[in-house]
Amino acid sequence: MGIMQRDVNWIYALAADASYKKFRNDTLRAGEVNRETLQEILKGNSETVYGHMYRFSEIHDTVKFKREVPLTTYADYEPYIDEIAAGKEKVLTADPVMYFGLSSGTTGKQKRIPMTAHSRKSVNMAMMFIQHGLLRQALKAARKGGKGLLLMNMLQSGSTPGGIPTGAGTSGGAQSMRRVIPYFWTSPPEVLAFPEQDTANYLHLLFALTEQNLTFMMSPFSSGIVQLFGVLSQKGSQLAEDITQGHISKELYLDPEIKVFLEQKLKANPQRGSEIQKELERGMEGIASRLWPELSYVSCVCGGSFSIYEDKLKYFIGNTPIYSAIYSATETLIGLAPEVNQPTYVIAPRAAYFEFIPLEDSDLEEPSTFDLDQLQVGQSYEIVVTTWAGLYRYRLEDIIKVVGIYNTSPIVEFICRKGQLLNLTGEKTSEAAVQQALSMALKATNTAIEDYTTTLDLGTTTGHYNFYLEILPDRRGFTEISTFRNTLESCLKQANPRYGAGVEGNRISPCEVKLVQHGTFQKVRQELIKRGASVTQVKIPRLIRDQYLISILEAHIEKHS
Repeated sequence: MGIMQRDVNWIYALAADASYKKFRNDTLRAGEVNRETLQEILKGNSETVYGHMYRFSEIHDTVKFKREVPLTTYADYEPYIDEIAAGKEKVLTADPVMYFGLSSGTTGKQKRIPMTAHSRKSVNMAMMFIQHGLLRQALKAARKGGKGLLLMNMLQSGSTPGGIPTGAGTSGGAQSMRRVIPYFWTSPPEVLAFPEQDTANYLHLLFALTEQNLTFMMSPFSSGIVQLFGVLSQKGSQLAEDITQGHISKELYLDPEIKVFLEQKLKANPQRGSEIQKELERGMEGIASRLWPELSYVSCVCGGSFSIYEDKLKYFIGNTPIYSAIYSATETLIGLAPEVNQPTYVIAPRAAYFEFIPLEDSDLEEPSTFDLDQLQVGQSYEIVVTTWAGLYRYRLEDIIKVVGIYNTSPIVEFICRKGQLLNLTGEKTSEAAVQQALSMALKATNTAIEDYTTTLDLGTTTGHYNFYLEILPDRRGFTEISTFRNTLESCLKQANPRYGAGVEGNRISPCEVKLVQHGTFQKVRQELIKRGASVTQVKIPRLIRDQYLISILEAHIEKHS
């Protein structure tokens, strides 16, 4: 590690520790801080169109705020967002909108979420400092600093008629951190702008493999890390040869100027190339710590619907700790992880003003809400946010469960999206129940899958659930689909007894299982990326209603299924 890198690590560690202390102090009086945050948001935006409409200047407590300002959804903001996109200012927020974060569109129409300098700074501070301050407390090995591999994309997809840039929510944040990238991450900034993820993954690996002392890997989701190691398993020998020779393979199509620029950053290293090849020959299990002995953690979201990738991730990284660093949405930061190997999050009191609707009331149009210091451990809630960037009492449609308390701020785990329910006759099989049932069935039948999704089939008198599974390429011997279907059906009844009662009462038909060809879910991802999803953050929806996406699945069903 050079002198400059050591100095950067020292300064960064000081900033991370200071940010952690501020965050910790905020959580000591979380409810009070959160209500102060609301007043700051209302005061700052009182002279906007929305602020005048609801008389923000006259609201001085949460009781009046909740009485005077209605709960909202994205549809309520579309006319205002159209005005902002055309160039009008002070509509929802007094601060200029610098960027529109585009949602993935996996659960409905793609949303344009306004971002301001303040809201972007909030997320960047969490990504760069607060989470690392928490991590440094939870994992001593993380204190050594060093460089890591970052799977992020800063590609902007376009701009509005008023000239405001648009793209994935994290793209704007990555753009704003461009100048510090060389000090913390191995990939040159240019790699983070590649639109084609397989090419980007190859280059991420290439530059990470040259850094033998790599100390961490970061990706928004665990699926990104798994895909990265998939490229390594397929292209490992080619990567080793590139490092040996100090060039980029001709098989990788790159613009000639970009290729020359990137190759200038490589040096021929036959010894390292030989080391990599030897480790590849030993197999992919636990390869991460063999290639990078200094690797101290992998940072990625691993809970909720992403738990399906956990076993595959651990196959590659062995016992390396997993840090599910941040829980956020395009709309706002929500929480930060206080521990490793636990996908749970402390609500960040200054990130937004938070309200919580009890799960049993979430179907009501105007339910009562609780503040973050009024929640009960063990209970589930729908999150409502008032953000720094102009969303007020906005129903995020995320369902969380409170699993503990950090000082006075709740520790939560993500359960599911409100719309991600299989519900034919009122049985309400949640995403969490589907995940539990599928995991039980896979374990019981010793089956491994690449990915999955579900649909509701209403083509018969009594509808049923369809499960689309992509079996791992090395497990193609899976032929007893009826056995697996029966096992899954049994597990569904255990996970949701109301589903079992529906089947027993002939109100629901037993589920169907359809195996799809290898690469099918990659085609689904590519379609979602075409629609605007980030290449590093695209999510496979666990319930698909979009007929075109369903047609992709149906067109690639294995013949024997």
